[in-house]
Amino acid sequence: MLEAKNSAFPVQVIVTLVVLSLLPGCAQRQPTMDLYLDAVMLRELDQDELAVKKLNAVIAADPGFTLAYSELGKACEKLGDHQKALAAFRKAAELDPWSFEHHMNLAGACKRAGNYADAAAAYARAAELDPKSVDAMMGAAQCYVQAGQYTKALVYCESAGQTGEKPQEVMRLQARVYEGQKDYERAVDVYERLLATAGEDPDVLLSLALAHMKAGQYDRARQVLISVTQMRPKDGTAFRHLGYCLVKLGDTDQAIQMYQKAIGCDGKDWQAYRGLGVACMVKAGQTNDPRLQADAIRYWRRSLSIAPGQPKHEILEKLIREHSRLENPLQGLND
Repeated sequence: MLEAKNSAFPVQVIVTLVVLSLLPGCAQRQPTMDLYLDAVMLRELDQDELAVKKLNAVIAADPGFTLAYSELGKACEKLGDHQKALAAFRKAAELDPWSFEHHMNLAGACKRAGNYADAAAAYARAAELDPKSVDAMMGAAQCYVQAGQYTKALVYCESAGQTGEKPQEVMRLQARVYEGQKDYERAVDVYERLLATAGEDPDVLLSLALAHMKAGQYDRARQVLISVTQMRPKDGTAFRHLGYCLVKLGDTDQAIQMYQKAIGCDGKDWQAYRGLGVACMVKAGQTNDPRLQADAIRYWRRSLSIAPGQPKHEILEKLIREHSRLENPLQGLND
């Protein structure tokens, strides 16, 4: 048997040995159990490739060895083989449907693979197995949000809130659920309550401002965003959103300045260039200034050169064609 990192035998191995010794037919499983324990020790020593070989041998000899699948999943995750890890965790959960740990492992693997519906279902099953687990409830809520199933997400948010644990995380997630349901008034209410407990957190303030914007409350959003820009003068995100609010409020001069500040913070912010082009084009329409129109086209081209596949890029390309005097209105997009 391999030596451990420390002189003490790992607790996990001892517990496993005791559990397996109580299983029926333990004498027949002794060789595979020894292989399994060797694999656990190899994982303790960060020798995951060797551990995978031994665990595969265990499974080949005993396809019903649940813990071997669980360890195999962890080893494959460590090695970056996420598909094999997912398959191993799924098999462990199938073999032992009453194991909280196996379902949490499966949920995490599904989440990392971007399979949010399956992840949510696995977290939900884990929450059934341990109704006091806030992590399982929050995991289910988060993945249901990612899957666009906001009603189910809200159920798990409310369950997590009833525990009294991690109240700020629960409120942040609950606000996201309301935004997903397009219930922006409730989202605003949650963000305001969160600020009352967490203090003037700029991230929460920014989320509050965005909720105001989605609700069409641009003046309220403007006030909040001004606070964020004062707290984070080198973060262009708030300046960019502030520019958008000012365009909506009809203050194009200030909007142009805010977009320029956003670009000053991040010269590759394609959204800021796009917004700046919009602000300049609106101003050109107000003043009949051809220079502003030319500036707008130039900023839109810069936006497309940074992010050619940006959302609604076809609309931006159409606007350039309609307003450009160049023989080839898309010249320079790929520069």
